[in-house]
Amino acid sequence: MERFALQVVTQIAGTTHIESGAPDRELLSLIVRYARTGHDELLDLIMARIRRARLPAETIVDVYVPSAARKIGNSWHEGELDILQTSVAISRLQTMLRVIGRHWQADASSAGSQLRVVVAVPEKEQHTLGAVVVTHQLRRLGVSVSLQLQPSATKLLMMLQDGQYDAIMLSISNRCLLEDCRKLVKTIKRGVGIGLPVVIGGPLLRQDDLNLEQYTGADLVTHDVTTALTAFGLMDHAEAAQ
Repeated sequence: MERFALQVVTQIAGTTHIESGAPDRELLSLIVRYARTGHDELLDLIMARIRRARLPAETIVDVYVPSAARKIGNSWHEGELDILQTSVAISRLQTMLRVIGRHWQADASSAGSQLRVVVAVPEKEQHTLGAVVVTHQLRRLGVSVSLQLQPSATKLLMMLQDGQYDAIMLSISNRCLLEDCRKLVKTIKRGVGIGLPVVIGGPLLRQDDLNLEQYTGADLVTHDVTTALTAFGLMDHAEAAQ
């Protein structure tokens, strides 16, 4: 997987915007098959299609990996995969993202980014892939990101109080943890103040019967990192940091 991801990185076209659009069905199918089986021979087929289509790594991260994750999740819901098979498949996708992400250097640049954001997957949440995707997208936009996977509320609050962060983004997927999320947002606002925007994203946004912004007290609910940055006047700072 690491060999494949490093090959993908060499094809980066240098764009910094967030890619969108429908994935090619055959290429998406190959990526899903690799995630599910781990067969190395599928990587050559995937790379051949990427080269022919001249796809940059941004498109793989923004379009293909989330689409592949949704297909894997659907297979689990339909009983085609058990929880272990699903976890291993998502882990393979996440490994690809982690290796690709090393080549976006917002956090390692000598000048540093003026914009700092925390992306957090709260305690008890098991789905981390979306937060990793968001982290890579933010770093491509020039944002310095601290990715926190399942930190305690106390640890997260201490981080926010000690650091000079411009926003915090929480990834929520489990409806059963909605009350915990509400309490966490309340804790953050009490401990840090209303000046720090709290953004909620994640799979739970797809449930139309929930008014997450009203229930949780978050400042914004969105899947789109550029929408979040723009809403709080941070987009210009992100672009200036590139």
